Amino acid sequence: MNAVDLNQYSPKWQFRFNFFQQHGAPKEPGFKQAWKALSFGDRLKVNINFFAFFFNWIYLLILGMWRKAIVVVGIYCALIVLVFVLPEIVVRALWFATSFLVASSTNYSYYQEKVKGNTSWNPFEGMF
Repeated sequence: MNAVDLNQYSPKWQFRFNFFQQHGAPKEPGFKQAWKALSFGDRLKVNINFFAFFFNWIYLLILGMWRKAIVVVGIYCALIVLVFVLPEIVVRALWFATSFLVASSTNYSYYQEKVKGNTSWNPFEGMF
């Protein structure tokens, strides 16, 4: 593993990065147990990125994860096409679910890119 100076990041990102370094990806068994031991605020800090929920692909671009942003834009384009086929309520639910998945995976994806050097195209890395 490359030695990355975490001091260049905000305390919130340092907390997230340290948690991921110690406990791994959200899909790993040790992660869930360690996550349950956190306070409610720290759980939110590790699991959800509210900027990514509301500004998804734009926030991914701001973080420098352009590959993931392109994939998310492609997913939203597919959802726009589905508007003409599926009922509106179904498309809205899919849109919300996609936004939630992006918000849930952004923190770990950013950790993978900045600390581990893994620049994949998968916007839901570590989730499944």
